[in-house]
Amino acid sequence: MLARARRRLEEQIEVGAYLALYLALDWISLLDPIGAVDITPWNPPAGLTFALLLLRGPRRIPAVFVAATLANLMLHGFSQAPVALIAWGLIIAAGYGAAAHLLRERFRISPQLAGHNDLALLFAVAGAAAALIAPAAVLLFATAGLLAWAEAGVAALRFWLGDVIGIVVLTPFLLLLADWRHKLGRLRPEHGLHLVAIGFGLWIIFGWEETNHFELSYVLLLPLVWIALRDGLFGATWGIIATQLGLMAAIQLKGYDSGVVTQFQFLMLAVAATGLFLGAVVDERRRAETSLRRHEAELAHASRLQASGEMAMALAHELNQPLTALIGFARACQGVLEAPAAAAEPSRRAAIELIDQTVQQATRAGDIIRGAREFLRRDDSRRVRIEVPHVVEVALDLMRGEAAQHGVRIEVQLPPGLPPLLADPIQIEQVLLNLLRNSIDAMARARTAGASIVLSAVPVTEEPPAVEFAVRDTGPGFPAELVGRLFQPFATTRTDGMGLGLSISRSIVEAHGGRIWLAGSSDRGTEIRFTVPIDHVDVDAG
Repeated sequence: MLARARRRLEEQIEVGAYLALYLALDWISLLDPIGAVDITPWNPPAGLTFALLLLRGPRRIPAVFVAATLANLMLHGFSQAPVALIAWGLIIAAGYGAAAHLLRERFRISPQLAGHNDLALLFAVAGAAAALIAPAAVLLFATAGLLAWAEAGVAALRFWLGDVIGIVVLTPFLLLLADWRHKLGRLRPEHGLHLVAIGFGLWIIFGWEETNHFELSYVLLLPLVWIALRDGLFGATWGIIATQLGLMAAIQLKGYDSGVVTQFQFLMLAVAATGLFLGAVVDERRRAETSLRRHEAELAHASRLQASGEMAMALAHELNQPLTALIGFARACQGVLEAPAAAAEPSRRAAIELIDQTVQQATRAGDIIRGAREFLRRDDSRRVRIEVPHVVEVALDLMRGEAAQHGVRIEVQLPPGLPPLLADPIQIEQVLLNLLRNSIDAMARARTAGASIVLSAVPVTEEPPAVEFAVRDTGPGFPAELVGRLFQPFATTRTDGMGLGLSISRSIVEAHGGRIWLAGSSDRGTEIRFTVPIDHVDVDAG
């Protein structure tokens, strides 16, 4: 009950704050109005309303109706036209409510505007909604006698432009401001320089009387490009708001007529869209780089775990033989001491007991090691449906830097229509990384001229159906004495290598039901192939 009452109070505070802010923004934006209904070139309440509806959904539509009705009653002289007053509130609430619902439920855009696609959808739907609302509103005003029919065309254009500018400038900022504590925590002295740059750009445009202001309008883009590159989308949103406020202030100080104001607002629409899309692209690139780095870390972690498992298995294999011999020798010693011809001194029984305990402990150690081997052989991988081009591209992204450093060219040959795999993507990427890294390292140590690698994949009709990968290089090949034990632990051509990479790759491939082998090795190059079964669902469908 207490939680419900608290939630209701929070909702009431939110609605009250929205109503107050709507009225304040509507009053501030009363610049160069047209007609008795005060159609202005910038309508920030539309941006506030669209952000509220995107964040809270249809349940805030009544609040939008109340806000629009109060603003028209208090600020726009609708008291003499009650029907138009009510109809206008309904048009705004229903039109933008439907547009926001479409974005939320049909297109499912992220409220945090996760990418440029979300921005494009926001602008397209909001622009279309404003294009429907503007003529409907102007028709309503003209019919009610609040607007001259001769002004209807210009009024509709300015109405649409004002709402779109309000949404483009204010809505992204308000959506991202939900995480304001994190955003404001990143304030830097550089942000003051950003504001100075915006002010300087506005001064260049409006400060010289003898200049053509529109010829210099491109300077408004320069500070926004700087801000977007440094702070991404959120930085671009506040930079755009600062630019818009400065632009409107300069226009009022200069006393330009409505035609010039409209031209500047079209200019601002282009500047704002450019800055926002640039900021979104910067954020997407940063997220991609971050994802590639949690992915590199995950691959490194998987490699360490796999290497630990391979090493433990190898050590278990190596220790099992001496332990078996120890048990055999101990049993023989026990047999000698228990023989009838042995001396019967009192210490004989103590020796037998001690040896028996030794045998028990050695047997227990062997059981522990065998249990560890069985545990390490269990397949705990997470197998999902993966596309071959994707897993190859991820592996190449991780190896491009190392290949470029050693002057190695990597060529990919993938036929179209490769069937998807049923595999753990991290582990298959690890196999590809091991093979690519081995080839790059071998050619770098041999200083191979024209070093290159060809990575290819083709479907094969074995049982089960699989995709066969091949990694072929132009390196020096493997020594003859290593070929027979190439995929065994500790087999390596490097003095500082552990020899676990190919052994790990073999374990991963075999755990997936595939196989790996050396397809060729000479002084002109090496080729290693492996198979991974394809997704059985795709096979059944075929």
